[in-house]
Amino acid sequence: MIQVLIVDDDPLLRSAMVKKLEYVNQDGDLGLAPVLTAGTAREALAVIRKKRVDILITDVQMPYQSGLELIDTVHKEFPQIQLVVLSGYSYYDYMRSAILSGVTDYLLKPVKLLQLKEIIQRCIGNICGNLDPGEAQSAQNQATLSYQAGKYCNSMLMGSQVSARPEGLENSAFFVALFSGGSSDERLFELFRQFSQKEPQEGGPVFRYFQDVNQDPVLLVNSQEDPECLRAYLEAFCVFAAENGLACRCGVSQAGGDLAQFPELHRQAGYALAYQIIQDFTVKMAGEVPEKPERSPEGLFHKASRRIQAAFQSRNFGQIYADLNEIFTIEFVSTRQAALGDILDFYNGFSDQIHQLATSLQMDLGRPKSFTLFASLDELRSYFQELLYRLQQQIEVETDKNRYVITRAISYMERHYNQDISMKDVAAAVNMSYTYFSKFFKEQAHQSFSEYLASIRMREAKRLIEEDPSIKIKEVAHLVGYESVYSFSRAFKQYYKASPTSLVTSNPSGRGGKKTGC
Repeated sequence: MIQVLIVDDDPLLRSAMVKKLEYVNQDGDLGLAPVLTAGTAREALAVIRKKRVDILITDVQMPYQSGLELIDTVHKEFPQIQLVVLSGYSYYDYMRSAILSGVTDYLLKPVKLLQLKEIIQRCIGNICGNLDPGEAQSAQNQATLSYQAGKYCNSMLMGSQVSARPEGLENSAFFVALFSGGSSDERLFELFRQFSQKEPQEGGPVFRYFQDVNQDPVLLVNSQEDPECLRAYLEAFCVFAAENGLACRCGVSQAGGDLAQFPELHRQAGYALAYQIIQDFTVKMAGEVPEKPERSPEGLFHKASRRIQAAFQSRNFGQIYADLNEIFTIEFVSTRQAALGDILDFYNGFSDQIHQLATSLQMDLGRPKSFTLFASLDELRSYFQELLYRLQQQIEVETDKNRYVITRAISYMERHYNQDISMKDVAAAVNMSYTYFSKFFKEQAHQSFSEYLASIRMREAKRLIEEDPSIKIKEVAHLVGYESVYSFSRAFKQYYKASPTSLVTSNPSGRGGKKTGC
């Protein structure tokens, strides 16, 4: 399917272009994939470097970087992409610059459906014309076989019912290779297709490439059991990819005798690839990764794990950052002779603490990043630092929000304490459910609702008595929200450990009364 990318800083225009493309695709049966969009040149380049793009349609005037600058960059890095300018300008000088930058055609706003359809058809013709019929058919066959293999293998990864066994995998051994280095995209597969055509191997390995359930690129190799030959081939491919602007490395599983072993082979390849966080390499075979040595049940990082767990529970981010910056370093790992398995265990524990805290804050941090994708301990540490920063920001927001809500609740209680108010009334005043407000109030005020309301009423009662000792206890009870003098007196005595009448007798003149002199 043909992939189109629309680039425009106006979201309404982007949406309109997507709808027009969907219409001409249905009308002309053009075989377009769901349209990709970007709002800036920078976003567009990020998309192109991650996904396969066949046709780029870009606006001219955009913030930070113009459409012409984007076109110039794309034309140099990805000459196979068909370039189309989208503009309200029809000046000759502008179009001359665009044509010199390799633009196929241009669209004037407002875009007419017929013009759009004709230009897309022209771009598709150019794309198909770049491949001879035999090569195009071979690429299509390979894509179909790889899709079937990916569907079968991913079903096993997810533990669901597998489809029919993919065809063409008759050799005695299976290997799985996983790639990293910003290569989780279709561009890696296209480069591998080009490399395999450049370096054919008669009677050699059968390759199937697809994305796994985590959208990471997988190369399934069906061959005779010759790991060293496979290593040499993959090292040569990584060199070829680097020459074409895509630096990558890969981890390779041990040989499996049956495709049913794919989940285990996939795990082995991921573990081998993860070794990149402590050692630089191009290809790492699973058998070359040292096993984690046997240790006590507490493990290598037991003390640090307990300290970090306590820091997360108390939300002591200073301690969390300190431990993070100390432990995930080459120096720390080397001095303690930590194996990859030790680091993985600690990574999983640290990640669990972060996501548990996020859950308590009702935050969605997304799926945890796969351990195999980190190229270094520095990268791993930066990943956790970013997540911790997001948690801190959320806590600050929640703290401000909680402070605002509890202030509103207390203010309401102070204005209505002399009425027959209940927790249900206050919860409704701050737009919370009764159940949630009960827990929320106690967490924020460190007292139950009834205790806090009683404290407001008792402090006001004491003030009334001190200012006017002649006031009747019954009147005080009424003024602070009690209908029963008995209930008031009991509450007062429980709060001050003295009855209201004893307070009157101990202060006969009152704070505002006249003092008697000699």
